[in-house]
Amino acid sequence: MRRIGIGIIGCGNIARFHAMALKSLEAEGECELIACADLDGEKAATLANDHGIPNHYTDARAVIDHPGIEAIAVCTNPPFHLPATLMATAVGKHTIVEKPMTMDLAEADRAIEATRKANVRFGVIFMRRFWPAALRAHEAIKAGKIGRPISGDFMFKWHRDESYYRDAPWRGTWKGENGAALVNQAVHGIDMYLWLMSAAGPCTSVYGKWANLTHPYIECEDTAVAALRWENGALGVASVSISTTPTLGSRISITGETGATISVLEDPEGRMGVNDIWTIPGEEASAASELARAREAKEEHFSPFPICHKWQLQDFLAAIREGRDPLVTGEEGRRSIEFINAIRQSTISGSEVRLPL
Repeated sequence: MRRIGIGIIGCGNIARFHAMALKSLEAEGECELIACADLDGEKAATLANDHGIPNHYTDARAVIDHPGIEAIAVCTNPPFHLPATLMATAVGKHTIVEKPMTMDLAEADRAIEATRKANVRFGVIFMRRFWPAALRAHEAIKAGKIGRPISGDFMFKWHRDESYYRDAPWRGTWKGENGAALVNQAVHGIDMYLWLMSAAGPCTSVYGKWANLTHPYIECEDTAVAALRWENGALGVASVSISTTPTLGSRISITGETGATISVLEDPEGRMGVNDIWTIPGEEASAASELARAREAKEEHFSPFPICHKWQLQDFLAAIREGRDPLVTGEEGRRSIEFINAIRQSTISGSEVRLPL
């Protein structure tokens, strides 16, 4: 197996999970974590010292231009996702970026166009897709086990308090991340929702509203709702809140024309997703057994180890070796941004928004 040299740009909280996952893959011969960089030199040094990264810098260009580095993991704040991707792409380096992929659709399209033209791999971190429960649900839908998808619901009921935003003042601002609940917390569920419903064809319209109802100290949304339609006529409903306490988790449920329904539930936040609803005829007993096992195990995808980040980064490294797309491409990352943008447009116009945008 060819070991791929990789570097990390941005050394904040999320970079720790990338470093842990990449060092584990390094031990398995998949890659070599060579360098990291952050404008804050202390953060870069701390990440390097904590995870045995041999080089650390205060300039992203030093990582991108390092001759031993073939791929870049972008863990910066969202405004630097596109610049870092373009810098890496310009010198033929592969890039995987944290969510949200970019600040808006125009940036997403620039990233996709540049990476496709350069023929480099480009991935977006949506590690929850790698939950066994999520993969199981996707495969069942793809195999036609529920027939044609006819409806899908996404219910997201988490909580963020004032201290969360005071800890990182860029959060919840238009300039810092171009949103709040939709782009930071719910975007993982939005991505999975649209991915699971992809058997219904592209989403063709969104009617939505967003509001800030309980977080006066941030600029952007803490609540959003939307009604969706897909190409095959399927309908869906999405409801997002970060004002729910105690929290009620995040659930996606998909119903097919056969009447069967399957779901993916994350509750509490950070717990590995489970299929808490699975009514495919003949599979109810095995699904119930797996649900009981998962609930007993109480597995988490971040603690004590970011296993889902490892699985996604492993897929990204394999995509580089094999010259194929990673599971979550730039086009896939764009889809959630398009949906969020449609809710914003619909809120302003008071009308249904037609897709694509």
